[in-house]
Amino acid sequence: MKRFQLLLVVGLVLLFAGSAQAKAAYKGKVQMIETAEVIAVVEITSVETASVKGTYETYRQKASAKIDKVLKGKLSGSVALYGDGDFICAKCHFQAGRYLVFLQRDGELLTGNNWHLSIRKITGNSEEEVEWFDDKKIFENQVLLLSDVLNEIKGEIARPKQSKRR
Repeated sequence: MKRFQLLLVVGLVLLFAGSAQAKAAYKGKVQMIETAEVIAVVEITSVETASVKGTYETYRQKASAKIDKVLKGKLSGSVALYGDGDFICAKCHFQAGRYLVFLQRDGELLTGNNWHLSIRKITGNSEEEVEWFDDKKIFENQVLLLSDVLNEIKGEIARPKQSKRR
């Protein structure tokens, strides 16, 4: 009888665990900056379909990017960035263009560190702009000058850890 009860309990646990659905947890601005291994301005020159396995996910997209400016970490020349991972409800999807990117490694692969919020499209000609966190409205962005956003990021990187905002 005890064996049957144990099997019943284990079965119920497995049933409910299997039906649980994972959801994406998004990082706020400060946490995204702190946890990014690399923060850079890049030019994505091409994007191709792929099937490349990292440690945690398989990526369906490989983007070729030229490094323009690195704010945090070490990158130079050209790199491959990987997107469209297995996680269905949140993805880092690349397209050709100029971007501010926040990257981490999945094994040897460089990918976004905060889902779609990891890649910020740069627009404008003479004065470049980028969508950035709106401090007054949670989950919304505002369009700011790229130079202002880069200065904010540099300031956050330079701030001693014990005094960083959460």
